[in-house]
Amino acid sequence: MEKTKFRQELIVALDEDENPILILDDWEHRDYIEDVLCEYFDIQYEYTVEDEVSGKYTLYFGKKVGAAILQGAIKEINHHHSSKTELYNVL
Repeated sequence: MEKTKFRQELIVALDEDENPILILDDWEHRDYIEDVLCEYFDIQYEYTVEDEVSGKYTLYFGKKVGAAILQGAIKEINHHHSSKTELYNVL
């Protein structure tokens, strides 16, 4: 059985207005995390920006989601990935 390769632990950061953001590795990582946040935690971001040089995506949550709520979801996602060594099942 092939072992799933996991990316680094997700970290909630704050933008210049003190609103929560997530910086993700690439389009696939963004697609997976936005699906997990929506399907498992009912969390949606306001908008996303792609850094065309690095290929990374930043999800901006604005005032839609408090930093503590997002941090709680990210803590659960990180725990799930590290303890179960499997990805969430998303559609």
